[in-house]
Amino acid sequence: MKYLAHAALILLVVSVLFGCSTAPVDAPPEVTRASAENSGGVTSRARTILLPPTPTPHVSPRPLDSARPDAETERQSIQQEKRTTARTTPSATITRASRQPFEGAELYVHLPPQAHSRQPLRIFLALHGMGNRGEAFSQNLIKIAEANNWVLVAPTLPYGDYFDPQQLREDDLTLSRRLVDTLDVLPQRLNLKFYRQVLIYGYSRGAQLGHRFTYFYPERVKSIAVLSAGAYTMPTEQVASGKGTPTIVPFPYGVGDLQECVGKPINWQALKQVSFWVGVGERDNQPNDVARAFDPYGGRTRVERAESFKQALQNLGIKVSLVVFPNVSHELVPEMRARALQFLRDEELADPLDH
Repeated sequence: MKYLAHAALILLVVSVLFGCSTAPVDAPPEVTRASAENSGGVTSRARTILLPPTPTPHVSPRPLDSARPDAETERQSIQQEKRTTARTTPSATITRASRQPFEGAELYVHLPPQAHSRQPLRIFLALHGMGNRGEAFSQNLIKIAEANNWVLVAPTLPYGDYFDPQQLREDDLTLSRRLVDTLDVLPQRLNLKFYRQVLIYGYSRGAQLGHRFTYFYPERVKSIAVLSAGAYTMPTEQVASGKGTPTIVPFPYGVGDLQECVGKPINWQALKQVSFWVGVGERDNQPNDVARAFDPYGGRTRVERAESFKQALQNLGIKVSLVVFPNVSHELVPEMRARALQFLRDEELADPLDH
């Protein structure tokens, strides 16, 4: 009995000491995904979207004026892009084998207020230069996009070496195809109705891509602002050779072989419906900042090439204006941006429907 009493006492003590451990452990709180599921991928602002609605790397916006990509930055960016960007272009011809729209962290979209009640909407396509990203480049464009009921679309573009004409050719054919694929899928992705024609705002390398996209798909463009492009593809199919016989001007110098590049010749009738605005800084005139291969077609500097481009469009009866900004080098100053945006706004107000 003595031993039984001691055993009972021990059991009583153990049960008292460890009784708290017999309570069930609370399950870890369920991780809620309501914010991602209910917002459609909305990030920092209620109408700012990264597509598709899946977790994507955060891109910290920075004001454009405080980080203007100058010519030296562009040259440095070429080597960085070569190291970090996987080249996927098998040839310099656009094919429709499969769609490859920009999405996820590659694509920044900002919707205006009450977008669903103000359809159809106009897409405002912003194309950045070397060393930049779509989201950062577009921050100074949000206010005007909202004021005009535009859907701001700003992809991050993996440019290669723009000093290499063959690389430039392949890049702009491929990127243009991806841009039009993106425009095609946005209505379904956002569940919104859009006008077919877009407004384009491109700076530097983005200005090059923008006006070439316009050649490839003029029926998809309403107006375009081209700012400080390093080189232009002239709207020329052929020129007379020394012997007087016509010589084809191939892309990217001209548009003489677009049938081979995009599967169709240039649509001159549609192109003549597009309005162009060209801006460049007066001091953006350093020959070493641009590719020498374009010299015979438009001049040696950005200023000379902008003037040649404007004259070539004008000779075809295409509406175009050129503004040279005094004391401005290769930078996107507020006045240049304001004039370009005013042009796009005026064109939209003058004819709010597609051509």
